[in-house]
Amino acid sequence: MRPWLKSASPGITFTLAPASASLLLVLAVALSSCAGSDATPIVEQPARSLVSMDVEPAFPNLSLDRMVYLTHAGDGTDRLFVLLQPGRIMLFPNDQSVESATVFLDIRERVSDRGNEEGLLGLAFDPDYATNGHLYVYYTASAPRRSVVSRFSVRPDDPNRADPASERIILQVPQPFPTHNGGMLAFGPDGLLYIGLGDGGSGGDPQGNGQDPATLLGSILRIDPRSPGDGRSYSIPPDNPFVGMEGLREEIWA
Repeated sequence: MRPWLKSASPGITFTLAPASASLLLVLAVALSSCAGSDATPIVEQPARSLVSMDVEPAFPNLSLDRMVYLTHAGDGTDRLFVLLQPGRIMLFPNDQSVESATVFLDIRERVSDRGNEEGLLGLAFDPDYATNGHLYVYYTASAPRRSVVSRFSVRPDDPNRADPASERIILQVPQPFPTHNGGMLAFGPDGLLYIGLGDGGSGGDPQGNGQDPATLLGSILRIDPRSPGDGRSYSIPPDNPFVGMEGLREEIWA
């Protein structure tokens, strides 16, 4: 499968992996969840002509390959962080004239990107990152094939480097195939971590994971990674929809 979006210019090359599309899923489900049963039904609008648009490089002097995600730490430092699918997070100042990026975190030896939809796929900074220095990543690993959500910490002596040795695994999910990994991470306004998981892969979801609430695959999870509980590295919010239902995964939000 080819990347779902690719834009190239002499100044900068962006390549976004298919996993980035899970961001759209997270936003769509979040909006529908907030709407509730009283939501106004969608009314079809008359067709409108498309508006002409141009695309220009935001950082014309910077070139990075296999980009998956771009974000900031929310700490007021005006730095940008780029996720590279093979397993690195790059850092550069939010300056249009920037010419190079530095390595913020390198975990390529732990990441498997052999499949086109595998790799380092998600990044979310803790809402209190400015004080606790914690960030969360989502990556695929091998032997066995699985998705991993981990927490890392910034180095106490260098705000521009995260410590690879600080990894604390929060959640691991077995993956049956090298496709449909999902990978989006985001903290909601409720302070909880939302995780977008693909259905596990192969054509047509042969295992039926997308409609099976007994598996974490094909779901958006909602957990609290900052409050471990019940022998896990995270706790489950009591208002998750499947809490208390036997045989169903309580981590699932949608």
